[in-house]
Amino acid sequence: MRRDGQLQHFIAALESALFPRLASGTSEWRVARDIFDALKAPGAPGFGADGETLPAHQYLRDAVDIGRHGPDDVAAVADAFERLEPRLAWHRRKNAEDGGQRFRDGHANAIILGTSGLELRSDVLVGASLMAPGVQYVDHHHPPAEIYFVMTPGAWRQEQRPWHEPGRGGVVYNTPNIVHAMKSSDQPLLAVWCLLNR
Repeated sequence: MRRDGQLQHFIAALESALFPRLASGTSEWRVARDIFDALKAPGAPGFGADGETLPAHQYLRDAVDIGRHGPDDVAAVADAFERLEPRLAWHRRKNAEDGGQRFRDGHANAIILGTSGLELRSDVLVGASLMAPGVQYVDHHHPPAEIYFVMTPGAWRQEQRPWHEPGRGGVVYNTPNIVHAMKSSDQPLLAVWCLLNR
């Protein structure tokens, strides 16, 4: 089975940008290695865009442009993501209204590879989150370990620890079931996330 060329280009750009930022042998390196080893085998083709236009989507172009002004490898991920984006279905987090109107209208998520998206698979989930300026994502947690690749300014928090700013090209690693959140600055936030289902 052959993988879509644009999707393969995005995966390759993400892998090339991510691994130089991970210390070999660490938990996050092992999770990332398992994710990208799994992605060597293409999944079944997905169905592409079938989502709604969300208010946060108006910030996508600005967010991609911010990513393009980062290090060269971050710019390469931003470029590859932009080529895929017209085919992605954007959606709100389930029960988004519980986070208030600002959160409901100020965020959007898209699955790139996983149970929906451009490639269907159950072992790995790769997607993107976009947030308008000045929005905080609700606290949440999930069983799979998660790695964020950050393309814009923004801050992350785990449990009750202080907020920290990874910066463009920063990596955030969430251990299984840890409570975490993120928030945008006065600029939109765009990050790619990868989860390992096992």
